[in-house]
Amino acid sequence: MVKDNQFVKQGEVLFRIDETPFHIAVLNAQAQLAKAQSDLAKANNEANRRRHLSQNYISAEDLDTANLNVKAMQASVEVAQATLKQAQWQLTQTVVKAPVDGWITNLSTRVGDYATTGQPVFALVDSHSFYVVGYFEETKLRHIQNGAPATITLYSGSQTLQGHVSSIGRAIYDQSVEADSGLVPDIKPNVPWVRLAQRVPVRVEFDTLPQGITLVSGTTCTVSIGSH
Repeated sequence: MVKDNQFVKQGEVLFRIDETPFHIAVLNAQAQLAKAQSDLAKANNEANRRRHLSQNYISAEDLDTANLNVKAMQASVEVAQATLKQAQWQLTQTVVKAPVDGWITNLSTRVGDYATTGQPVFALVDSHSFYVVGYFEETKLRHIQNGAPATITLYSGSQTLQGHVSSIGRAIYDQSVEADSGLVPDIKPNVPWVRLAQRVPVRVEFDTLPQGITLVSGTTCTVSIGSH
């Protein structure tokens, strides 16, 4: 099992879930499929036997019943096949692999712990997912465009990094409007004489990252847009 803050490569095994119940499910599904196939073979034999009987010995209703039974058994085989495929897929999911390169974060799981569907056991920070969000006053947006160069200075050091604007936010929360006022906005009557400019998120992507630099998601930096 991996350790907290460990770097892993895409496809590397992170942890394994006890496969015993899933292996048993596969065996049960295989047995159900074998039974369904046997029932289908019996139904086919019975239908073929009745088709070769003289009309004096079998009614049209009995023949129709035999043919319908064949179709029902065929449907049972298809259901059993799907159940087996699902069980086999679930068995493969007992080995959890890293979907991307990145760092294991907030790992507190130990051998023997239970894993619950939909409940995370730790986070994996994608090493290729780092970006910067700068909050610029709306009065400065006219000077910012997609693709504009940006200089980023991390608070963790004096080294500057280069990047570019990849997108500009298109919506922010309006604190002067009641969110629960229904379809018609309820504008607060008390509007201050001095209005501060709203800040709009601007996403900045890194152009290149020097070797050995440490980036931590959620930390702080300063961003200058317009020139390198």
